Amino acid sequence: MVPRLFVVLVLVAIPAFSQSHYEVASIRPSRSDAGPQDGRASIRGDRLDLVAYTVGDILDMLNSWQLNRVTGGPGWMRIDRYDIHAKAESEILPKERESAIMVLLKERFQLAAHRETREITSMVLLAPKRPAGLKVAAEGETFSIRFGERGDPTFTAVPMSSVTNYLAQMWHVPVIDQTDLKGTFDFSLEPSTVDPRPGEVWGDRIRDAVIAFGFRVEMRKVPVEITIVDRCERPSEN
Repeated sequence: MVPRLFVVLVLVAIPAFSQSHYEVASIRPSRSDAGPQDGRASIRGDRLDLVAYTVGDILDMLNSWQLNRVTGGPGWMRIDRYDIHAKAESEILPKERESAIMVLLKERFQLAAHRETREITSMVLLAPKRPAGLKVAAEGETFSIRFGERGDPTFTAVPMSSVTNYLAQMWHVPVIDQTDLKGTFDFSLEPSTVDPRPGEVWGDRIRDAVIAFGFRVEMRKVPVEITIVDRCERPSEN
């Protein structure tokens, strides 16, 4: 099955806790057969609703969905899935959402974490020259990443940071943007048209499509900011 992107929002740093936070939260184990395919999220206004999410999923989200950029903590943090429904007294602004989520994790999961920059093996996305098919998004276009019937992604009004986040999910390694391409862009990739080699997976076909489109991809060690979990406990009762 072709993987699908499930980004809800992009949050990039763990700031100091803000005054805005979720006042009421219900945290319950998800149904016993819930898996990654059941994960759903809605974060808007005064509401936070996560279904079948692990603590690891939430921290990945706070790392802009860059997988493998969260380390440490107990093993269950990546296994146990929870349904989390939380409400604030008033609207939480987008710039305050991450700190509000961290407050919730600190209060209910006793989470303690910090950020460090380490050299880790990553995919680096480069553009020696701007790909011909990369079009500057028109003013007023709305950000979206859509998928065709065969799973081919179409990007609309997307910054390169979101492209690398998508690729990180497909390749299961951190992906670093070193294209120097600023602004937002419209373009499509067609991995479904790439003839698969023996043993090739969907991520490999996406890599081939990215290269064919005009980007360059290199695997090397680069400085990457990661989240290190110092402490995490199973949640307190509702």
